[in-house]
Amino acid sequence: MSEQNFIPQLPENAPFTPEQRAYLNGFFAGMFSRAPGSQLSTPNSQPLTPLSILFGSQTGTAEGLAKRIAKEAGKRGFAPTIHDLGKYPIAQLGSEKNVLIVTSTYGDGDPPDNAKALWDFLNGSVAPKLPQLRFSVCAIGDSNYPKFCGFGKELDARLEALGANRMHPRTDCDLEYEEPFAKWLNEALSALAAGAPASSAAPSAGVLELQLAEPVLGVPKFSRANPFPAALVTNRKLNAPGSEKDTRHFEIALDGSALNYDAGDALGVVPENCPGLVADLLFALKCSGDEAVAGRDGSSVSLRDALARHYEVTKIPQPFLKAMAERTSDELLTKLTVPGVNGELTKFLWGREIIDLLLTHPSVKFSPAEFVALLRKLQPRLYSISSSPKAHPGQVHLTVNVVRYESLARKRKGVCSSFLADRVTPNAPVPVFVHINKNFRPPSNSDTPMIMVGPGTG
Repeated sequence: MSEQNFIPQLPENAPFTPEQRAYLNGFFAGMFSRAPGSQLSTPNSQPLTPLSILFGSQTGTAEGLAKRIAKEAGKRGFAPTIHDLGKYPIAQLGSEKNVLIVTSTYGDGDPPDNAKALWDFLNGSVAPKLPQLRFSVCAIGDSNYPKFCGFGKELDARLEALGANRMHPRTDCDLEYEEPFAKWLNEALSALAAGAPASSAAPSAGVLELQLAEPVLGVPKFSRANPFPAALVTNRKLNAPGSEKDTRHFEIALDGSALNYDAGDALGVVPENCPGLVADLLFALKCSGDEAVAGRDGSSVSLRDALARHYEVTKIPQPFLKAMAERTSDELLTKLTVPGVNGELTKFLWGREIIDLLLTHPSVKFSPAEFVALLRKLQPRLYSISSSPKAHPGQVHLTVNVVRYESLARKRKGVCSSFLADRVTPNAPVPVFVHINKNFRPPSNSDTPMIMVGPGTG
């Protein structure tokens, strides 16, 4: 068989963005399918299937996931294109065939900024019917908010109301989105490919990969999943003696990390919980702390270690609140677990933590395994970066207001701000990563007028 029977496809190590790779793969597929003597219409070598990937993002998480969708889709016989919903030509939706949408929810169930125009269009009088559209939605949210994944849910329902065909059920992802996102992606791509010849579901034997040099190795890639163990080199209080505020200037060394950031990006910090609070929880649970429980990755760790480094132990999660309501038959707790009590629930949760419920109902018993199963995994905290990489190469600076207050006769501490201010010793590494936020950037044209607003700890 001649080389004209092959579709050249860029390998993953090609120095292109997912969008560029998808475009070139589609271009090659179209060009070779029209080549003289081509036999690409045979079942062994089908042209790539167009797939539009739309993302709605406030801080960049959904954009990163959209790129992962494109990368995986390219392996399965699709020609993916990624669209920022803020720049997507809305009228194009009426001619789309295959669409995967990944979107966050902003605030209390609202669309992220870059999805507002699309949402207004879909709810307007000129919204088109979409019987030709095959779609699936992955919603990203935070279950601490009453309207968890609210926008993703509403968008999914609205597309169906306009006649679009849901090829795979919507998945609602909490802050720990890796596992449910990966499952949704695999099943959604399989569902979209199900109606096509089997050879289009994955690269066929007739795909000729262009061999390019391997990327330079040796420098570890640090990310949210693999934070860099940085050194906290400066911890300086900015307030005058006697001030009620505690605002800190932190300088963190990034030498050897290969981490880079731009204006508008944030630094993710993976904290540890307060040892005093962990001790109080163990006392309330009547546990020694040596009991074996499942850690955040499923491995066996001690209960003390789990409460210190693996799970959120301050904010009250819904599963724990529900379990307490069931075990106490408390009228108020039972009422707060019913949908539609947003205002009352928010008021109840303010200034109240897990330890408060345990101390209020000392007769309630949880085994160590039961207790950690009701908790959420400990999440990194994102802080706006207050330094310039040009002025301070190899470092990142943060300006952080240390959270300290009293409620219900207990002193409270911010999990991460107090971790940085009080508990990081000179020899203890601080796990960090850069959270890129392309939606929060100075304009590329330096002549563009700007109004600068400086909210925050200053």
